[in-house]
Amino acid sequence: MRSFSCWRATRSADALLVAIDSEVVGAVDILLNHRPKRSSRPTIVILQSLCKHDFLQRSVPTSLSCGERPTGAEKKAKNTAPVQRKLMERIQNPEYSTTMDVAPVILAAHRNNYEILTMLLKQDVSLPKPHAVGCECTLCSAKNKKDSLRHSRFRLDIYRCLASPALIMLTEEDPILRAFELSADLKELSLVEVEFRNDYEELARQCKMFAKDLLAQARNSRELEVILNHTSSDEPLDKRGLLEERMNLSRLKLAIKYNQKEFVSQSNCQQFLNTVWFGQMSGYRRKPTCKKIMTVLTVGIFWPVLSLCYLIAPKSQFGKIIHTPFMKFIIHGASYFTFLLLLNLYSLVYNEDKKNTMGPALERIDYLLILWIIGMIWSDIKRLWYEGLEDFLEESRNQLSFVMNSLYLATFALKVVAHNKFHDFADRKDWDAFHPTLVAEGLFAFANVLSYLRLFFMYTTSSILGPLQISMGQMLQDFGKFLGMFLLVLFSFTIGLTQLYDKGYTPKEQKDCVGIFCEQQSNDTFHSFIGTCFALFWYIFSLAHVAIFVTRFSYGEELQSFVGAVIVGTYNVVVVIVLTKLLVAMLHKSFQLIANHEDKEWKFARAKLWLSYFDDKCTLPPPFNIIPSPKTICYMISSLSKWICSHTSKGKVKRQNSLKEWRNLKQKRDENYQKVMCCLVHRYLTSMRQKMQSTDQATVENLNELRQDLSKFRNEIRDLLGFRTSKYAMFYPRN
Repeated sequence: MRSFSCWRATRSADALLVAIDSEVVGAVDILLNHRPKRSSRPTIVILQSLCKHDFLQRSVPTSLSCGERPTGAEKKAKNTAPVQRKLMERIQNPEYSTTMDVAPVILAAHRNNYEILTMLLKQDVSLPKPHAVGCECTLCSAKNKKDSLRHSRFRLDIYRCLASPALIMLTEEDPILRAFELSADLKELSLVEVEFRNDYEELARQCKMFAKDLLAQARNSRELEVILNHTSSDEPLDKRGLLEERMNLSRLKLAIKYNQKEFVSQSNCQQFLNTVWFGQMSGYRRKPTCKKIMTVLTVGIFWPVLSLCYLIAPKSQFGKIIHTPFMKFIIHGASYFTFLLLLNLYSLVYNEDKKNTMGPALERIDYLLILWIIGMIWSDIKRLWYEGLEDFLEESRNQLSFVMNSLYLATFALKVVAHNKFHDFADRKDWDAFHPTLVAEGLFAFANVLSYLRLFFMYTTSSILGPLQISMGQMLQDFGKFLGMFLLVLFSFTIGLTQLYDKGYTPKEQKDCVGIFCEQQSNDTFHSFIGTCFALFWYIFSLAHVAIFVTRFSYGEELQSFVGAVIVGTYNVVVVIVLTKLLVAMLHKSFQLIANHEDKEWKFARAKLWLSYFDDKCTLPPPFNIIPSPKTICYMISSLSKWICSHTSKGKVKRQNSLKEWRNLKQKRDENYQKVMCCLVHRYLTSMRQKMQSTDQATVENLNELRQDLSKFRNEIRDLLGFRTSKYAMFYPRN
């Protein structure tokens, strides 16, 4: 009987602890008032559980009055009550819990609670606006002077609030654009406030994932078209493209500008890009491999004929097929391969007589190359005009093209100068070292190397070679960082060795001298700064023919010889062993980083390449792009006629009607975008609720179900304990 009482008391105390941890006030009150008098569970355990929940503190006196006589454990709990009360006072004090800067809207945004944020925003709650990091206003200066840590953490809390997906959806008309801008701001902040770099980078990643998840809610191509072609108010508008309903993909270009790799590599976005890329050649993807190869070869061989056809009739059905981005890519690639073929034939033109001519005349192949170079320069100029200098220089492909074309221009300019000033024949060994022809040949060799390296950018379209090309680009960036360390080490050791051996010492010749103390060995390599640099550089590859004994001066200069040997030995240890291994580790890390996100990196790089062929500004390849096309002439005549008519009364009316039509179309597109965005937000919230339910996170529906379960549990407890008197019926009515 006693064991049964102990078991009952233990089970009763366990139920009480469960009720306290579950914060069920009714169940706690029932179990406290009807707990067995001789409980084997110490009362201190119950008190500790109650201390965790300040809203249950009113039940503590009831628990202490349950027994006729307090046990030893209860006496101990009573003695420690003042300590616990002091602890509870500290917990209830805001200074010990959260700072006074954290407003309810910020806390709700941190929790990403859509329902609570909706209620708060309906009450016209003001949202905080963070100041810049270097803001020198009176408020920021005072806060920073008072407590810089609190000021920095307050800024971090504000950005945590602003980066909340729920807050962005509730307060922004364009959540995708806001996510782009916030991720860029947070990325910049991570570089400025390096103390909280991980926090800001995590928030930037959260914004990128939110934009990607929002785009993933699109269900058809029409919604994707509305989203990806939307133009914000601060972006330049293409009025002609808007009236002709062309694909401008403004939002996708903006995503690439903000480096939104997750957004661009999303499956829906890539599917839409593929549709636009192939255009009227959509059946190409479903063809067998042999037919694909035949199609590419046919277009590559007859690209001059296709270019002429487009030049004559750009608006025909055949011209529309050529205007598709996929066909433009093949035609431009075939044109560039023809240019490389001309470069290979260029070396066959010069015979022995021309090689010894100090100023050879330009041949026909030279003029062909000049036409191609002018066409490539014109293409770069048009791209620079429409994209701007900053966006143009961000692309490594454009940088390489600029350097390559500059070298070719300098080459042919020097050839013209040499032909006008030098007409004699002479052996090359008798020419001046900086003869214009020799300099032109050197620049031409560098330009040829860059011309073939430019083919690497065509690998981006391949799913096999594309990731390797991206990895190589990342490795080159890491190698640039490594050069910052290597050049400092090289310069340091070069200065030391040059100062040590720059004495003009000439060793005496001695026959039959071998060994480490042979004075016949010379230190001439280390007598000049350039010579020392070359020697130390080739030491890395074990190609420097300077032995360790070269560091010895003579028999009487032991100290200088020892210092030289130590410097060269230290250089070998630092550079050959340490820095080279560091470079290998850096390159391996870069490759592994790209390999871990191979699909995302490749799709983003491919999208950037594809977008350069989507517009109609560079349809024809070099050298046909330098020929004025009928389309260009028609555009010029149309623009001129509109400008002339705009000064007449009839022309002004027509212009006003055109502007009105353009505004109506722009307003209609904005309305369609808002409708689509509302649908995306609704689907996003639905999917988030489903995820929260699947992971057992708290939602409004879950709380309602929990309330019903607790009500049923309360009735079952009443029935189990036999509470059927009217005393408890008024507090716990039966359902």
